[in-house]
Amino acid sequence: MRYLFIGILAGAILGLVPVWEARPAIEIYPEWHGPVASPESIERSPNGALSKLAVPPVVAGDTLSLLAADGRLLSKRSFGDTLFAVSGNGAYYAAYRKAGTSVEFFSSDGNPFWKTDSREYPHLSYNGKIVLMVNSDQSRARALDFHGNEAGEPVSGRFMTVAAFSKGSDYAAVGFLDGSYRVIDAAGKRLFGARTGGGTIVKSMAVSPSGSYAALHYGNEKGDYIALVDTLEGVASASPLSRVHVARTALTVGDDGRAAVLDHNRILIVDRKSSPLTEIKVPAARTGMASLDRAGEVYAAGYTRAEGGAQSVVFLADGTVLFARDFPAESYLQASIADRVMFLRGSQTLYCYSLHLR
Repeated sequence: MRYLFIGILAGAILGLVPVWEARPAIEIYPEWHGPVASPESIERSPNGALSKLAVPPVVAGDTLSLLAADGRLLSKRSFGDTLFAVSGNGAYYAAYRKAGTSVEFFSSDGNPFWKTDSREYPHLSYNGKIVLMVNSDQSRARALDFHGNEAGEPVSGRFMTVAAFSKGSDYAAVGFLDGSYRVIDAAGKRLFGARTGGGTIVKSMAVSPSGSYAALHYGNEKGDYIALVDTLEGVASASPLSRVHVARTALTVGDDGRAAVLDHNRILIVDRKSSPLTEIKVPAARTGMASLDRAGEVYAAGYTRAEGGAQSVVFLADGTVLFARDFPAESYLQASIADRVMFLRGSQTLYCYSLHLR
């Protein structure tokens, strides 16, 4: 009986102690790889869970290829002398010519939707619900909706330096050399607009999926900054970066206001007030093509290394690095992550990995 009471007492005490569950571990498995120039030669992954998922569209020269996440080629279209811009999900594209007088909008299978007389250059949002039409001197952008009708008011400034779209939705951000920037929704409605001031240039931008936050990288020869813009509250805050970036860098932001930026030899994660949360040391990056993407708590980065080759890093918001690999044969690397699939597009090769919780 004495031991029974001791057991009951011990159980009661333990019941008051908080239970901490271990964070699930994430395993990353290679699924397939193949040449950018001939994706039809890719050996398909046997992972059936990937067959209904897709990876971002692959543009190589005058060719647009769409692939399933298991490596299966869904479609391949060559445009010849015609230029084109594709939506983030690959479902639509706009065709135009460098010195042409019209822009045409198509579904991925080639069905025409609309055509408009214009000498502007199109930029498509993720789902193709908004098309930014930019004039030849990059001083003005106007939005067309899914039906080709003008939406909202045009945005103007002194030379557009960046046009960015939200992932999975259709918010857009535009930045200019004069420091002015705008965030608009799929109807062309202005959500936020301001100017950085102090002679700074808008170099990079990103928009969260709901459009509630935008991240901004700006600066001049004296220093660079990362700013977080709350588009609902209409407020912005900024923090300095470690060095001056002569051009854009990789940037991503989520609906929680947390942003990540590639800052030469580190990836910096900041909160919605631009206060640093985590710093991840990485091999130094060279100025040029770079990307940062996020799916839940998992981030993926791809960029060109300062010493040559390309680098991929997968990490968590707390700074835990899950995967890091040097790709010496690639001159650049674009990374995307969604639906527990990581896709890397290099200058020569395509790579696909699956993420698993255990």
